[in-house]
Amino acid sequence: MLMSLSLRQLEYLVAIADTGGLTSAAQSCHVSQSAVSLAVAELERAVGVQLVLRGPGRMTALTDAGRQVVGEARAVLTAVSELGTTARESGQDLAGRLCFGCYTPLAPLHVPAALATFRTRHPEVEVGFVEGTLPDLQHLLREGRCDLAVLYRQDLMPGIAVDTLYDQPPSVLLPPEHRLARRKTVSLRALADEPFVLLDVPPSDRYFRDVFAAVGLPMTVAHRTSSFELARALVARGLGYSLSVQRPALERSVEGKPFAVRPVREPVPTTPVVLARAEGARLTRRAETFRAFCREFFGAARLPAG
Repeated sequence: MLMSLSLRQLEYLVAIADTGGLTSAAQSCHVSQSAVSLAVAELERAVGVQLVLRGPGRMTALTDAGRQVVGEARAVLTAVSELGTTARESGQDLAGRLCFGCYTPLAPLHVPAALATFRTRHPEVEVGFVEGTLPDLQHLLREGRCDLAVLYRQDLMPGIAVDTLYDQPPSVLLPPEHRLARRKTVSLRALADEPFVLLDVPPSDRYFRDVFAAVGLPMTVAHRTSSFELARALVARGLGYSLSVQRPALERSVEGKPFAVRPVREPVPTTPVVLARAEGARLTRRAETFRAFCREFFGAARLPAG
């Protein structure tokens, strides 16, 4: 029965997932809505499960089985598209499109350098990127909408494989006039009674609680922000201290005010930065090339991130 599946049916199902409805999927594929509806119905009969929930009006939603099949359909469509470039690739041609993702706090300082360097080395590859949360990026990987993603090795979902790019302990951010700013390392215990500025982007809250717990302290937060730049600006203004997994290249806030960055003295947990991919997925030659590039690039440069 599965032999009756067609690439067109898979393409229409993926279009529904991307656009959110039968009508918009039909417009995207330049066919009638009835053609999309019929193809999906035939696909559901072939696989024996309902893939699309059809609501009132034009509302549609994928079932759990539908979301799983969409991920597999993307992999099939990608593999088929690769057939057209097999001959060129055997001649070392990497031409084509690559999409990589990056965890939003890491993106500002990782994406530009990696993107520019890779494009210089491989100008024939069209590289795009997407920012997102850790769960969002992993969903994109599993659905085949993103080839690779740079993120922290936290809250990994089943079906996600990773390569560790680098790992480093967190640092303390202090106002430049702080009494500990001239120390080579700073003890968190010496800051126990001072206001703490938390970069509160999941899963930062849980990770930093583990850091404080490792030295026997509760995490008492004076200020919370989802902005890495705001956290640094608050520190530079003397409104507290903060912790950062990454070390910024410039120790100045967006206002141009300096702050000090010092290693944490105590041994504390780390959170490695990894390159994630869908486990078992067949990577294109472009993606494999980018994967090898990232292992070399991040391992050698240890670029800062958010």
